[in-house]
Amino acid sequence: MSSDRRLIALAYACLLIVGIHVGWIGPFLPEISRVLGVAIDRAGLVVNVAAAGYFLALMAAGAMSHRLSAQTILIIAMALFAAGLAGLAAAPGWMALLGAGVLIGLANGAIDVAANALIVDLSRDHLASALNYLHVLFGVGALMGPLIVGGALASHILYRWVFAAGALACAAIGLALIVTPAIEVRVPQESSRGIGHLLVRPIVWIIAGVLFLYVGGETGVGEWLFLYLRIAANAGATIASSGVSFYWLGLIAGRITGGRIAHRIGARELTIVGSIVSALALAGLILAPRWPLDAAAMVFLIGFGYGPIFPNMVAIAADRFPSQVGQVTSIIVGGGAFGAMSVPWLMGHAMVSATPRTSMEFAFGVTALMVALSFGVRGTKQSTPL
Repeated sequence: MSSDRRLIALAYACLLIVGIHVGWIGPFLPEISRVLGVAIDRAGLVVNVAAAGYFLALMAAGAMSHRLSAQTILIIAMALFAAGLAGLAAAPGWMALLGAGVLIGLANGAIDVAANALIVDLSRDHLASALNYLHVLFGVGALMGPLIVGGALASHILYRWVFAAGALACAAIGLALIVTPAIEVRVPQESSRGIGHLLVRPIVWIIAGVLFLYVGGETGVGEWLFLYLRIAANAGATIASSGVSFYWLGLIAGRITGGRIAHRIGARELTIVGSIVSALALAGLILAPRWPLDAAAMVFLIGFGYGPIFPNMVAIAADRFPSQVGQVTSIIVGGGAFGAMSVPWLMGHAMVSATPRTSMEFAFGVTALMVALSFGVRGTKQSTPL
């Protein structure tokens, strides 16, 4: 395998690891809560602090991008990920758990910057399709995560051992990146006009708002769906973890579909349709949460609708501001990070203080608002070339 193909494959492996962690953290939360002796909504804050770490990584990556190659950033990311998962495995209490979550968030942000930089640099002639296919790997990992949890629960394997195995896998990917001959792919050089030029563009704020709602909703549903199915649908632990896998399977199907039809349907239109599908499916899940007949289909469709939204928003931003791809991506994905910090926490609080249904009703409201905001993505185009 040539060096560039091997590096791309390893970048895909990094995104796969990100997806696995996102997929297994929610189903593991009840066990983490029990072992550490903390309320489940406090245990769920590990996702929120990871989002904060993600945001910090986006800012740091912008400062380092002209000195470090994408390959070097991925090596650093996998070292952080291995340390974070090892920290989750060994955490004796709540504060140590949150500290490990921050490390994982830093790793996630670095992976997003470097992996997207590789794809943008190598696939500008079919950007939307390429980004959809890249993020399919996230969905594959997120599908695997709940299945791993289901197997661990059925075999009475403590979450600590699963996280420790994940840390070893991250270390192996990092080592493979180190021994792979380097190719010169960096986060693209930015226009001298600076980030302030982007911050006055309404379209940038609209896209960032869509990603705030999307990442918040997608992360919140992924984090709390396991517990929702356990309570509202009266599903067993193994069945509920399989239900979360249906959600991520839908996400994979949505991104594969988005990649295949991106050359025929505009990214904005595909985002609007996907948002509507997810909103209607969330309404169906709330009104008829019977497992497996009604809930399985609704869970799949929630993920299916969400699937193409993130890569489509990144593609639109990169197309609008081709000489400031790194900066505009940091802004809009930063909006998504703020969504991941806030929406899952609010859903968890609703899960504990109100009812599981209230939690999913909040996710429905977020997704319905995303439908409305998606119509504004076309509203403002840059008036001058960059």
